[in-house]
Amino acid sequence: MESTGLDAESSFIVGFGLMDLDGDFRHFFAKGTVAESETRMIRALLKHLERYDTIVTWYGAGFDFPLLISRALRAGLDASPLLTKRHLDLWQYAKSLLKLQHYDLDNVCKFFGIPKRVELKGYDMPPLYMRALTHEKEAMKMIVEHCKDDLEGLRQVFVKMRKVVEARGLDLRLSPQPPHRYSG
Repeated sequence: MESTGLDAESSFIVGFGLMDLDGDFRHFFAKGTVAESETRMIRALLKHLERYDTIVTWYGAGFDFPLLISRALRAGLDASPLLTKRHLDLWQYAKSLLKLQHYDLDNVCKFFGIPKRVELKGYDMPPLYMRALTHEKEAMKMIVEHCKDDLEGLRQVFVKMRKVVEARGLDLRLSPQPPHRYSG
């Protein structure tokens, strides 16, 4: 999920990315003013997530879900279907099962030898969002590349950790549809 900041009081959701386990990637970004398009973005994200029984995130329990629920409720939307999904916050599993110095997605990818192509960090993104909202093509290209790179890294970390996650008690083998993730 892409937002203009870190808290629901002063941030807007401006986009999201989705990647299936097979690597199929889709990206959605606000059109028009942020205030007008945020409700459409949230509605679209909730609609897309209806298709999946499992959502895989990186730090989604600490950021993505609370921000999405907060902004959805503020917009008068029902976010409760999101809470009926199986949510795998892979950051929580990495934190409890791996012994690393840092648990950001880039560092875990590096540990596993998963290449990351885009050097942007989360704090680099809000200024890019503002530029993209003015239809600056290069800013939009960088946002999409960053989102895809993060989701591909998350997908590969999931593949590496899947068996230990299942051994911990989260049954992902019975899922009729592939796990899915929205970007942070």
